[in-house]
Amino acid sequence: MNTALLVLRLVTGVLFIGHGLQKLVPPKYSPPLLRAFGLQATADGFDGLGMRPALPAALLAGTAELVGGFSIAAGLLTPLGTLLITAVMTTAIVTVHFRNGIWNADGGFEFNVTLVACAYVVSALGPGSHSLDNAFDIGNWAGIDWSMSTAGRAGIAVAIGAVCGLVPVIGAAMTKPVDSDRRAPAHAGG
Repeated sequence: MNTALLVLRLVTGVLFIGHGLQKLVPPKYSPPLLRAFGLQATADGFDGLGMRPALPAALLAGTAELVGGFSIAAGLLTPLGTLLITAVMTTAIVTVHFRNGIWNADGGFEFNVTLVACAYVVSALGPGSHSLDNAFDIGNWAGIDWSMSTAGRAGIAVAIGAVCGLVPVIGAAMTKPVDSDRRAPAHAGG
């Protein structure tokens, strides 16, 4: 089981590391395999989605993917990695994919949910013996005396990540410019 868990961690984590690097690495420094588009292009895309301030949002998203991916791949503080991955995927689902339905072929959220499920499973099972948590003997890294199962704790990490992922969406909705076609109602009197 530890080898299977290692494969799940590496595939999920390395894909997230790459996805984060695509956002953070300038295109002129990108190896062909990475196909990075860089921070400014990511910020421009975020701005088009109404996520402002776009540059800090892009930096935060890329960093969360990079750190979350490393956490999962290395098996180091995996609930934190699960939280970060869930936050970024929640934002992506709500701002881009949900309106397209479930299926990835239509631009839907199937792939995003699958990645969150992979991160959840890693946290629920624990990173296994082939992990940095095991190498450094990090068992209860949060120092909390838990009275629930690891599956329950992983569920909490996903729930916190989902709430964190909604914060930029709500912020974008609150800062959305007023539609110029809407006019204030005329008031009687002067």
